[in-house]
Amino acid sequence: MPDVDLPPFRFKPLTTSWAAIHPQPQGVIFFIGGAFFGTFPTVFYRYLLRNLYQEGYTLVALPFRFSFRHWSVALSLAEGKTQIRQELTELAKQHGYSHSLYSEDPNSPAFNYLWLGHSLGCKYIALLELLTDRAKHDSAVLNGCIGSGQSERLANALGDVSLKQVSLLNQPSILLDPVVSDLDSAVPIKSLRALVERFIRVEPSIDQTYCLISRSQLFALTSVISFTSQLAKETVSILEELLKLQLSSFKTLPLGNHLAVLGFNRGNFELVEAVLHAIDKAKARLPDSHR
Repeated sequence: MPDVDLPPFRFKPLTTSWAAIHPQPQGVIFFIGGAFFGTFPTVFYRYLLRNLYQEGYTLVALPFRFSFRHWSVALSLAEGKTQIRQELTELAKQHGYSHSLYSEDPNSPAFNYLWLGHSLGCKYIALLELLTDRAKHDSAVLNGCIGSGQSERLANALGDVSLKQVSLLNQPSILLDPVVSDLDSAVPIKSLRALVERFIRVEPSIDQTYCLISRSQLFALTSVISFTSQLAKETVSILEELLKLQLSSFKTLPLGNHLAVLGFNRGNFELVEAVLHAIDKAKARLPDSHR
């Protein structure tokens, strides 16, 4: 039940995101929404985020970034984690809130950080998992999925970024009606998409993303919540098949609406409960994780 003594639910601006800081957080949830709606997550996903705040979590809402270079977006999210933790600490101190959690090792087996995504935002979270897994892959494995050119560009983009900065080790992720897309969502008109594809390629493509996921040893703390929507149907089906032995949990909510997660003052509480249940299952699985 929501704590009536909680401060009002408000987002404070950080350098690259927004944060609703809980006075006594039991964890931090990073949230990434889908295209367009995810650009303003504090507005369109407010109902869901407020309910999670009331359950004891600090929320960090990361704005959706439109790009054809999905690796670069995922990498920027990874690189920003350290700065976000520092900013959370400073804001918590200013308000007299508990802040020790933000200084803890985010890769510790003790549950403290979690990732929540919707729609195409889920692809960015999956790529963060794959960046974590990169240290386990030799170049032949990477080249077999994404080709030597893209593999080299990824290595250059990573530069001196440490694995610890990138890693989602021991950080559960929950994917809400996930969509792994190429240009379909960005350029829905077929003739125009064919023209754009002559000059621009999404990296990694749908097939490349699934290839990497199929060879990954991670995703053991990943949960998928399907809304039975047509938009996410293919992605959900493929992920369920590829990750059936690794998924922390898989749940289907017969909502039939890809945007069922949206809501400002009102929303779908069944979905909130499903997210909380997935968090509990991920917590229970952490000590036995092989990530």
